[in-house]
Amino acid sequence: MTSTGASAKDAVDPRFGRCAYFMVSSGPGTEFKAVENTARGLGNGAGIQAAQTLANMGIEVVLTGDLGPNAFRVLNATGIRAFRTNDGTVEQAASEFFQGRLAEIGGPTGPGHHGGMGHGPRWQEQRGPR
Repeated sequence: MTSTGASAKDAVDPRFGRCAYFMVSSGPGTEFKAVENTARGLGNGAGIQAAQTLANMGIEVVLTGDLGPNAFRVLNATGIRAFRTNDGTVEQAASEFFQGRLAEIGGPTGPGHHGGMGHGPRWQEQRGPR
């Protein structure tokens, strides 16, 4: 799960690539392990790097709020399923997941986030089609 802090009592972070921590659990009733998201400070590619880190750890499921197209593509290519959660604590999100109450994310939930100027939907609208 994406988290704003290193505790299961902390809030779920709706940002995938820029979250502070990933809280890892092996199932219902197990303890959570905090893994710092070292990709969050990257200028570009934070979502890609974060997704690759989780794949290297053998993660099977991600609970998060939003996924850009590049992060979604890496998660999908590595077989990691993503489920949407935006509210509450990490503990609450895990409970909702294990009760089957979270919807699976079937595609990117936004255009992605890039560092610097000239990126994003507003820039594309002003620039026009390629």
